[in-house]
Amino acid sequence: MSELSAVKSALDRIEAMEHVTDAALISRGGMFVMGSTPAEAHRETFSAMCAIILGAGQTVTADMRDRMERVKVMMGEKDLILMGAGPKYLVAVTSDSGVDEDKLDLEARDLTDRIESVL
Repeated sequence: MSELSAVKSALDRIEAMEHVTDAALISRGGMFVMGSTPAEAHRETFSAMCAIILGAGQTVTADMRDRMERVKVMMGEKDLILMGAGPKYLVAVTSDSGVDEDKLDLEARDLTDRIESVL
């Protein structure tokens, strides 16, 4: 398996989790890299806004002298969960409220390890 397909495989495992509808790898600069984004959202806008939201969360966290684990946007029907994936990327996951966030965190860490060795 190529290194890039290992990253895609890790992202696919996140998307296959119960309650997850989409999972995308996005650069911290806001560019879509791979995965899937919500069909009702414009991919480029979604990616850019995810990067901005995660960056804002990190700024607030740094000001409070703490460490951010994830940012969660709770909507009426869906949740958007954003997690850093190394210094250059983030993972954006859309799900319903029943997602197992601890399992999601473990899968995202595996994805981060793969990314750091490849990209």
